[in-house]
Amino acid sequence: MDRRTRWLLPLACVCTASAWALDGAVDPDFGDGGQVAITRDSSQPGNGTRPTGDVAVLPDGRFLWTAPLDDGRTWVGRMRRNGTPDTFGKDGNGRVVIPACGPSRPSMLVADGHGGAVVWASNCLVRLTPVGDVDAGFAGGTQPPIGLRASGFARDAAGRYVLAGDDGTAPWVYRFTAQGLPDEAFGDAGRIPVVVPTTNGFAGLSALALRPDGRILVAGWRGNLHGPNLVIVQYTEAGAPDPGWGDDGIVDMAPPPGHDRLYVTAMALDHDGSLVTSGIGSTGSTACCHMLARFDARGEIVPSFGLRIFTLEGSASVFPFFEQRDGIVLLPNRRIVVSAISFRFQVPFQRRTQYTLFRTFADGELDPAFGVNGWHSYTIDDPDDVGQTGDYEQLHAIGYDRADDSMLILGRTFFEDHSNHHDYVTMVRARFDLVFSDAFDR
Repeated sequence: MDRRTRWLLPLACVCTASAWALDGAVDPDFGDGGQVAITRDSSQPGNGTRPTGDVAVLPDGRFLWTAPLDDGRTWVGRMRRNGTPDTFGKDGNGRVVIPACGPSRPSMLVADGHGGAVVWASNCLVRLTPVGDVDAGFAGGTQPPIGLRASGFARDAAGRYVLAGDDGTAPWVYRFTAQGLPDEAFGDAGRIPVVVPTTNGFAGLSALALRPDGRILVAGWRGNLHGPNLVIVQYTEAGAPDPGWGDDGIVDMAPPPGHDRLYVTAMALDHDGSLVTSGIGSTGSTACCHMLARFDARGEIVPSFGLRIFTLEGSASVFPFFEQRDGIVLLPNRRIVVSAISFRFQVPFQRRTQYTLFRTFADGELDPAFGVNGWHSYTIDDPDDVGQTGDYEQLHAIGYDRADDSMLILGRTFFEDHSNHHDYVTMVRARFDLVFSDAFDR
């Protein structure tokens, strides 16, 4: 397998809601001065890792979002494009509360096309109608074990729902019918274990993608003697390893020379069947590094793209910090947007972790028209205006608004200094306002 590695130049840009000069800047008309912050019900506020939520943008610009709460309940909200609550639920705040069906775990959702959603509500599958009511006739049968940590949830072209995650012992993939029942035609009673070679017995999933013909891709890492390897596994529609992908269904890639780990955190399928992945490629340094790669339909690295490693100047770390769920979106103009969080190790530490977007051309070269040298970072100001500083933005999801050409960022924010001990569900909208007419085929 051709494993070309490319190093990209250091980058620098930190942007707040007051910036409105660069492509990718915050939309000042979104929410309150460019941000939305909702005080989150929390029994353990502040420092620490929490399960991640999700977001889905609707064709008319409204968007659905979900956030797991500490007691196992799940918030699901719907908002208008400008960040104000939509008519959803019965409480007048644009959100509903799904009762706990187990401990707090990641929650994910898929829009149903009519303003409602199918939600993986931390431990159970729930359908919400366009007005926010729970569909009592949806789902049932044997469900995944309580405590599953979901890493991906999507609907395939046949209307079935696919869930990937880890139950504490091994990674699994589940498929449900359009009615939310276990799909008996998939694996063993609707589920398959993800089996990859490992030297220490450990492996994990971070991303899921579905091909139009029903094949399933899951990606993440597996243990080896020198640090995690990147793994991507492809299954047939029936749930068997796909012999046309990698080595008997598995792409297993060791870190390149000088690196101690390589793993996938997000991926997206392109129109030509190739798979674009992002993740971590570490040298062992706190400040290093973000990975971007493109695989062809057989699981081989595309030579013109290679395996690219991003670094940020100013000792900015792009490692996960508390919870983080990265994202990747392939834009209509063939550019690629990757989301992560960054932490700038520079005094004074008025800001901590920050929502961060990179943008590249289709060949992985950074797009210098975006932000400064290809990237933007976004921070949240104290929503309660009580002097809180030291904000931690923990990335949960991104969603692209095609009609508005903007990117919605969803996550959790807490403040370390002068804190009132509140956590917040936070959102920012980044605008892509420049019109591109060249380099589409790069």
